[in-house]
Amino acid sequence: MVYTTGKRERIIDFLSDNSEKSYTLEEICEAITEGGKGKSTVYRLVSELVGEGILTRLSDGRTRHCTYQYVGGELCHTHLHLKCKGCGRLVHLDHELSEELERTVRQVGGFRIDEGAFLFGTCRECAEVKA
Repeated sequence: MVYTTGKRERIIDFLSDNSEKSYTLEEICEAITEGGKGKSTVYRLVSELVGEGILTRLSDGRTRHCTYQYVGGELCHTHLHLKCKGCGRLVHLDHELSEELERTVRQVGGFRIDEGAFLFGTCRECAEVKA
């Protein structure tokens, strides 16, 4: 059984209410703490929530910059994801579509896609802003 603290619940509530976006540790701290108090506790709790599968840690693959997003224990390694480079929105593709895309990529290019992989691009809203 996991001991639940107020700060832990605030992190989960904030990220689940904004589950289509990912946030840096600093943004999470600003959203749930008063004056940035207790940053080390937030960092520790976020790490624990990632370990429990409630949050996922996202990296752009080029830098050490990471963001965190609520997944609620969803098995993210079983499907592919679309990730907007503009706003950070994350879309979970269903299992069947993920398998179909993986088969196509394997047939066309001979590649095997890593489990839970992210396909980076630009969402409709960000594309409209640029236009």
